[in-house]
Amino acid sequence: MRREGRTQRFSARWKWRSVRLGRFLGPGFLLAGLVALAVAVARNEASLALVFVVPVVIASGPLAVLGILLIFVGFFLTFLSWSAGPLPPMPGPAEAPSGAPPEPTRSRRWGGVLFLGPIPLVFGSDPQVTRMMLVLGVILFLALLVLTIALFLF
Repeated sequence: MRREGRTQRFSARWKWRSVRLGRFLGPGFLLAGLVALAVAVARNEASLALVFVVPVVIASGPLAVLGILLIFVGFFLTFLSWSAGPLPPMPGPAEAPSGAPPEPTRSRRWGGVLFLGPIPLVFGSDPQVTRMMLVLGVILFLALLVLTIALFLF
């Protein structure tokens, strides 16, 4: 009896870890594709261009083609793994001790910055987070402006 319980706990932990590690498979492929593409550009097997705001890759070698394929697979796997829902709860003690007070639930605060061309659009769950996102958007806009001017000067 005791051995069965141990085996079930081990298999539950392994399942949780494999699901957790599987979530990083897509970003891993994406990163590997970007590295392969960077190496291909360094070896003159590919060239990069920017058409409006869309990056364009012109591949002339197998490493560049491999990089492009890895990037597509990475996007696909990331979409599949992150759209599957939240992670399953980690196996642990079934119930909290009866004398312990329940943990207070914290409300989640969120926000983001979306760039449409050079214009940042900000949003947030409350005014304080929205202000922080606005500051982040202005900083990113100024960094983009400085890098664009530096590109044309040098």
